[in-house]
Formats: sequence, C-alpha cells, structure tokens
Amino acid sequence: MKNAHLRFGWLMYVKSTEKTTTSIRLHLDRFIGEMLPDPPRQAKAHLISVIGGDTQIAAISAAISIGDRFMVEGPRVPSTRVCLERNAQCFKGSIQLPGRKKPLRHLIGVSEEFASASMSRNCGRTLLAGSDRQFVWASIAQIYGVPGVPEWTGWFSDELKTHHAVIDALGIGCDPVIVKGTKQDFLDWLGWAVESEAIRFPLETGPIRWPALSLEDIFREVV
Repeated sequence: MKNAHLRFGWLMYVKSTEKTTTSIRLHLDRFIGEMLPDPPRQAKAHLISVIGGDTQIAAISAAISIGDRFMVEGPRVPSTRVCLERNAQCFKGSIQLPGRKKPLRHLIGVSEEFASASMSRNCGRTLLAGSDRQFVWASIAQIYGVPGVPEWTGWFSDELKTHHAVIDALGIGCDPVIVKGTKQDFLDWLGWAVESEAIRFPLETGPIRWPALSLEDIFREVV
C-alpha cells in the first residue's frame, strides 16, 4: 500500500444552479468505462469507486441517481467526461483510518449492464473487470453456461484474438476488457476445436475444479 494514492485517479463533479455552484473533487481508486465513438472524449462508465466525506459522497450518490455526468482522469486515462446512465446502482460504506475521528465514506457506482449477467447473455458482449486469460475463460464459461475446463484457457485466448473478439476498456486500478460474442458463437468455436482435436474432453468424469480467484487478484495493481 506504500504510495497507493499515486495510483489513484480523480473524479470531478460540477453542478450549477441560479444561486450556487457545487464543485467536488474526489479520489477515484477504481474505474471501468468504455469510450463512445461520438462525441470525442466521452465515455460510458460501468464502475466508479470514490472516497470522500459525508457531504461529498451524498452529492455524488444523488448525481448518479439523476444521471449527471462527471469528469474522470488518472493513470492511463486522460480527462474524460463519463456517465453511469440509467438504472445505475450505488453501494456505500465507511473506512475508519487510524488517527482520524470521523471515518471516510466510500461509494461504489455500478452501471446496469455491469451489474447484470443476463444483459451480457442477451447483447452479445461481456464486460469483465480483469484481462487475465484464466479469469476471462472462466467468466465466459460460467455466464453463458458453455462446457469448459481450465486446461482450455490458452485455446480460448487464441480464439478471441483470431476472431478479434476482445477489446480493451478504460481502467483505473484494474485492466478491464470487453468480450464480443454470443453463446452460439462460443459453442461453434468449441465444436470446431473438438472436431480438429485442438482441445480434448477430460478422460475421467467428475466435477471441474477451477482455481480460486479473488477480487484482490482481479483488482490488482496494473503496471
């Protein structure tokens, strides 16, 4: 955790009315988003994680609920206007720091798409918080209900590249990707691979044990 603040980004929110202007700037420790083709330097946000005081966090939560836009910036992400869009969810918590009387407030905002696996199955694209090959393959196998074993990780990664089916998303504190494809696409790939003997089913029957992967592994420092 040494110098962890140097890996943080910033979230800026400005709200103007006839009488007042509210300006808030918060530490942003995690962010996932994707650039929009038009207008430039605007993105759809899928996850934001910010830390601040009671009043600041309350204001950001209210802004998310009405679909207001923010500016975010950080390592590998230039200043970009973002919005979580409709039906976003908010989760709040507290962080007690030694030597501080009042705890910091923590807010996580999640887009409707990122919170719902069913939307991924229906729209032919899957947003994942990490790019690790094993995590990507395990996630696709679970979300779409396709047969798979950990030993097929390398094969699936190669298929994604061959079909140009994986693209990088915007990330602060993580390395997110978007996987393009439907359940039928993945089943077709599996069928061709089995026929060509690029992959083989296990000789023994029984449960498939996938290596454990924690949130700490997914949201590890990106260098």
